[in-house]
Amino acid sequence: MKLRRWILIGCGWGVVFGLLNGLSNIYLLPSAPFISLRPQIALPMAVGLLAHPIAGFLTGFVGNGIGDGLSGFGPLTFWNWHLANGLMGFIPGLIRYLGIGRIRTVREFGILEIGVVLAGAVSVGVAVLADVLFLGFMTFPVSFHAWILPAFLTDALNGFILVPLILIAFRRIVITLEVKAILLITLLLVTAILATAGAIIGSVWDDLRSPSAMIENFYISGIVSVFLLILGFVTALIFIRRITDPLGRIGDAAGAVEQGRYNLSMLDEIVPRGDELGQLARVLRDMADRIHERELRLQKQVHDLQVRIDRRRQAEQVAEIVDTDYFQELKKKAREIRSSKEGRV
Repeated sequence: MKLRRWILIGCGWGVVFGLLNGLSNIYLLPSAPFISLRPQIALPMAVGLLAHPIAGFLTGFVGNGIGDGLSGFGPLTFWNWHLANGLMGFIPGLIRYLGIGRIRTVREFGILEIGVVLAGAVSVGVAVLADVLFLGFMTFPVSFHAWILPAFLTDALNGFILVPLILIAFRRIVITLEVKAILLITLLLVTAILATAGAIIGSVWDDLRSPSAMIENFYISGIVSVFLLILGFVTALIFIRRITDPLGRIGDAAGAVEQGRYNLSMLDEIVPRGDELGQLARVLRDMADRIHERELRLQKQVHDLQVRIDRRRQAEQVAEIVDTDYFQELKKKAREIRSSKEGRV
């Protein structure tokens, strides 16, 4: 039943993906005879993440075939790129097998983005390998600018930017503090790098002497942009985790104190830090120690008080028994029996 459902989802979204491919294929990238700027490539990636890797694969595979058919290329001519588009939906979907359901942390967000970029690289590599082994459409080095670079750059950038937005819309990314931070930094990185690359291309465009030089400059700028984006993103992940991981541990420590657990070993790596987080960890640990000591004193006082109360209650109960007429009568009879025994002796 599940497999049938995944197939239906994949084929359904594949039709949508194919129609979008048919529209975008009207406008091809410079020097690329078959590659267009395809923001819709985020669709099979998102389907793989939201539904299942099989559904994502079918979305990309079926949709690329439909798009090529609508564009006049033939539905089976470039079957290797159908396979590549399928892998772009399949590979990100494998994230679920890392135990990641909803994305809540910087680590999980980083795995998402790395999976998207990796899907673009592996998929293009598989398409190129299949062409070299079976089809022979590509001729090198011309095909490097005509096929490989345009495909990888557009797929990687579109997926990197658009897939998180789709997952936010479907509430698969939980907007925690650290996710907010990485989203903001990612937005700033993308904006700054693309604006810089565009400005550089614009400034030298008129000085380039041939269309081939323009195209080469365009794609070199694209490679540099992707490299800087990935480098900046990884650096941002490391930086944010140095802040958010200690905050998470401090939050766990506060929760432990709330539950009456005062052994805050999770703060051992944070306490030696000389920044505000280290100071906060030290204050929290000292506070927990004082609360624990106070609680132990209160427990001892309560125990001592309970002992005194029990003794007083015992004395009152004994007094009540001694003061009863029945006890006095028994006491009188005991004296009489004792006296009679002494008289006989």
